[in-house]
Amino acid sequence: MACPPPPAGQRIDAKCECTRDLGAPWHGHHMSDEAWTQIPDGWRPAAPELVEHAVAAALQALAPDSPRPAHQRLANFYDRSRDFAGSTFVSLAPVAPDDVTAADLHATTLLSVEIGPGPTRRLLDSSPTRTRVLEALAAVPDTDLLVAGPTDLAAMEVLYGAVKYALSDPSTTIPNAWVTASKLCARKRPELFPVRDNLVCTHLGLLPEGRRGDYQVDWQVFRALIGDRRVIDAIDALGPLIKTEARDRRVQTDTGRLRLLDAALWTWASGKG
Repeated sequence: MACPPPPAGQRIDAKCECTRDLGAPWHGHHMSDEAWTQIPDGWRPAAPELVEHAVAAALQALAPDSPRPAHQRLANFYDRSRDFAGSTFVSLAPVAPDDVTAADLHATTLLSVEIGPGPTRRLLDSSPTRTRVLEALAAVPDTDLLVAGPTDLAAMEVLYGAVKYALSDPSTTIPNAWVTASKLCARKRPELFPVRDNLVCTHLGLLPEGRRGDYQVDWQVFRALIGDRRVIDAIDALGPLIKTEARDRRVQTDTGRLRLLDAALWTWASGKG
């Protein structure tokens, strides 16, 4: 029996066992009546076989006994003496949840993307584009993807679209700066937006050859991953292993499961860390 999400404005405990029927088979958006298993009207549901493939791929990236153990990669990724983004992506000050600042743009570029002069002005200077982004941002709750329901996903969609538009050349008829938009949105709502890029989405099976990614399906898959008991256990097991691996190094990890999952997926898919 699934437990209710936390009260509005509160975050779930990273160690909470009371989320939903964790580890239960995925049956798409009709698996229960709980809001955080549903999707907005008109969205294409993620196929159960796609979710199971993604779970297997995530567990591969999280494994501590692979040729490139997850705890070793993440200890390197979060080592502040090394040249990885690590937790700086989320923690770089100032952290302003309801604004878009120069620090947000700089933090986003730490994830190997560029934000040029045009997008910088559109996002930071007073303009209709910036107003649209800030209004969309204000409507997105600072919550966890694990408990995101249709209203949350719809608000995410509006923000993602506004950010993607701001990042794109105004002459572009179909804005498609999806990787940079995903990363900037993740900076603003770190436990709600997964970091999507070609490497990670390909590893999870979300980028079939010759097809574009689908954020609606991707978000459902990440929501299923972060609620899967096998994935949760694998993420939670990494903490002590990373601490042991770090020894006397200055290693500062993210605290949320989604961020740790993102880091494990990227370091595995990129061959780095």
